[in-house]
Amino acid sequence: MTDRTDLNSGSLTYEGVRFPFGEGTPFALTDFKRGTAGIRANDAARPGRDGTALGVSYKDGPKHELSIAVIGRGDTRTEQEADTRALLQDLAGVWSADTLRSRSGGLAALTIGTLTAYGHPREFAPDDSALWSGLAEPTLTFQAVDDLWYGPEQVSRVHLITGSTGGLPIPADVPFVLDGGDGVSDHVVTVDGSAPAWPVFNVRGPIQDPFIEVVGVGRLNFRGQLAYDQTLTVDTRPWARWILRDGNPFPGALSPSGARLSDMSLNPGQHRVFFGGYDPTNTAVLEVRIQAAYRSL
Repeated sequence: MTDRTDLNSGSLTYEGVRFPFGEGTPFALTDFKRGTAGIRANDAARPGRDGTALGVSYKDGPKHELSIAVIGRGDTRTEQEADTRALLQDLAGVWSADTLRSRSGGLAALTIGTLTAYGHPREFAPDDSALWSGLAEPTLTFQAVDDLWYGPEQVSRVHLITGSTGGLPIPADVPFVLDGGDGVSDHVVTVDGSAPAWPVFNVRGPIQDPFIEVVGVGRLNFRGQLAYDQTLTVDTRPWARWILRDGNPFPGALSPSGARLSDMSLNPGQHRVFFGGYDPTNTAVLEVRIQAAYRSL
């Protein structure tokens, strides 16, 4: 179980940047308010009578709010004020996230304690009323993509076993006959948290036409070949939903004969994962990366 009690420290992380705040830094986290997810509802008034016809509704991502006290150091007030001004410049630059905002698809990670929300830093509202004494306390906001908090990443590895199943039960719809290069292996993964989690799968070659099946959830069938030094990344998370080969888009890799990425959410509990494909070298590996999802800090 993730320890979620340390809420006086955190960090903001995005490509090329990791900015810690809280205990042990000159940026003290003095207040944190979790945002509320807005609701987009397709409700309608009942014509000619009382009541409301309730339709399908969707949640927006909440906006979280932080207050950070910036505490300058120095032997005199002048030195303290100068240090605070320099620290404010650093904080404002990090929160502006210019490189992140300039392109689509990138996300920042806001960590409070040990749990993380994904999204973008937004407003930076200064409060310089005590700047002359070496103190400033800006209020910052963070727009999250959803209303969940995610735990540390857990990684499981499944090594492909070729030529023999080793007594493992093979799913009935495996579309090939095992020979010297075909193989299938399985592994049980445990999903913690209080909400469904979305896995990220990494397949390291060499392998041809791999498949990944989570029993009772869905099976992803892929078409194509990976060399020994290539990796297929399958990101099922709602803000990603992409398939990459060595970091580049790999169109047509997912066969329509299987599940879609949007089918692959994993409820808390244990799940058996099968990994198969053609690999005569016996070296292909599947990594299953999961962050437990929580509905509250």
